[in-house]
Amino acid sequence: MTKFKFHLDLKKINLSLISYRIIMLGEYWLLIVIFVIFIIILISYSSKKLDYVTISLLCCFTAGTITGITKGLTISTFVSFIEFEAIIVILCMSIITKIAQDSNILEFLAVKLFKISKGNRKIFFYLLCIITTLLAAIISDVVVVLILAPVVIRLCRFLRTRAGTYLLGMTICINIGSIITPFSSGENIIISAAFDLDTLYFITYYWVFSFFLLFITIFLIDRFQLSKEPQIEELQRKYVMDLIDAKVMISNKKMFYFNSIAIIITIVLFAILPFLYLTAAFSTFLLVLINRKFTQKKMSEFLKDIEWEIIFFFISLYVVVGCLGVAGFENLFRGIPFETLNPFIVSLIILLLVSFVSGVVANTPTALVFIPIINLLVTTEPIGFGFPSVPIYYSLIIAINIGGNLIPQGAACDVMTLKIAQNNDVENLNFKRLLKVGATFAAIHIILSIGYLSLLSIFYG
Repeated sequence: MTKFKFHLDLKKINLSLISYRIIMLGEYWLLIVIFVIFIIILISYSSKKLDYVTISLLCCFTAGTITGITKGLTISTFVSFIEFEAIIVILCMSIITKIAQDSNILEFLAVKLFKISKGNRKIFFYLLCIITTLLAAIISDVVVVLILAPVVIRLCRFLRTRAGTYLLGMTICINIGSIITPFSSGENIIISAAFDLDTLYFITYYWVFSFFLLFITIFLIDRFQLSKEPQIEELQRKYVMDLIDAKVMISNKKMFYFNSIAIIITIVLFAILPFLYLTAAFSTFLLVLINRKFTQKKMSEFLKDIEWEIIFFFISLYVVVGCLGVAGFENLFRGIPFETLNPFIVSLIILLLVSFVSGVVANTPTALVFIPIINLLVTTEPIGFGFPSVPIYYSLIIAINIGGNLIPQGAACDVMTLKIAQNNDVENLNFKRLLKVGATFAAIHIILSIGYLSLLSIFYG
C-alpha cells in the first residue's frame, strides 16, 4: 500500500512539473516566437545569398502583427520603439562621409602621410595606423578602408614591397578608432542614444585607454609583423618620393579646403554641443547647401548615395527588439540574483560575453539585444539592480568594438579589407593570416580591457 502511494505521489509530482512547464511555455510563447524571428534576421544578414533587407522588414511586420494582436498595441507603440535620434545621426554621418569622399580628403591624407614619412616604412606605418584610427572615429570604418586601402596598395607597388602588413595594421586599428567617439559607428550611435552619452563622456572615460591601446597595438604589429618584411630599396624609395604629389589628389582646391575646415568644425561642435543628432543635422544641411556651389548636387542626389538598406535594417531591428521587450525579455534576467555579485564581476561578464557575441554576430544586433539588459543592470531599485553605470557602459562599448577582430566576419571593415586585398592580388594577406593575427590582437585587447575595467571599478564601483 505504501509503495503504491509512493508511486502515486511520484505521478502527481511529475504531472505538476509537466503542468508547470506548460504554463511557463504558455506565458513565454510570444517571447519564443519573437526570438526565433530575431534569429531569422541575423541569419539573413549573415548570408550573402539572402536578401536581408526584405527578410528583416518581413520579420519586423510579422513580429509587430503578432505582438500587436496579442498585447493589444497600436502602431504608435511600435514607432516609439525606433530611436530616431540614432537614425538621424547615422543618416547625417553618411552624407558627411560622402562629402569627404567627393573632396578627396582621405586620398590626400594617405599620400601626404607618405611624403611626411619620407618613405620610411616604420614611420609611414605608424602614421597610417594613427590617421586610420582617427578617421574611423569620425566616419564609417568601411569607407575608410574603401578609400585608403587601394591608395596604400598602389604606394606599396611603386615601392616594390608587399602591402599586406599595412592593410593588417589598418583594419585592426580601425576597431580601436570606433571607441573614441559616440558617432563613430552604427552601434556606438545606438548605444549613445539609448543611454544619453555624449562626446565629452567618451573623452572622459575612453580616450586614455583608447590611445594606450592604439600605441601598444601599433608597436606589437611593427615588432612582430612589419619587422619581418623585406626592406625597401633606397633608390626605389627616392624615385617614388620624387614621383608622387599629394596635391594631384585634389580635384577642386576650394571645395577641398572648405570641406576639410567644415568637417573639423563639425567634430568640435560634436564635442561641445549636447545633442548629437541636432549638430549632425544642421552641419549636414549647411554642408550640402554650400557644396552645391562646387558640385551642383542637391540633397536628393546625396540621399541616393545613402545605404538605405542599412537604415531599414536598423529600423526593423528596433521594432523586433522592442517586441522582445514587450514579450518579457527583461523578465528573464530579473530572476537572476545579480545583486549577490560584485559590480566588477558583473562588468567582467558583460565584457567577455559581448566580446564573444560581437565576434560571431553583427555588432548592431548585439548592441540592441544587450541594451535592455544593461538598462536593467544600471537602473536603480526596485526596477533594476542599481549597478554603477560607468564600468557597465565601458564593458558594453569596448567589447562590442574590439570583439569584431575575433574572426574576420565579425567586423565589416575586416571583410572589406580582405576583399580589396584579394581583388588586388595582395600576396601576404589572406583569410588565414587575418584570422590568426586578428584573433591574437582581440585576445590582447580583451586582456588589457579587463585591466582598465578593474581601475574603473575601483574608482566608480
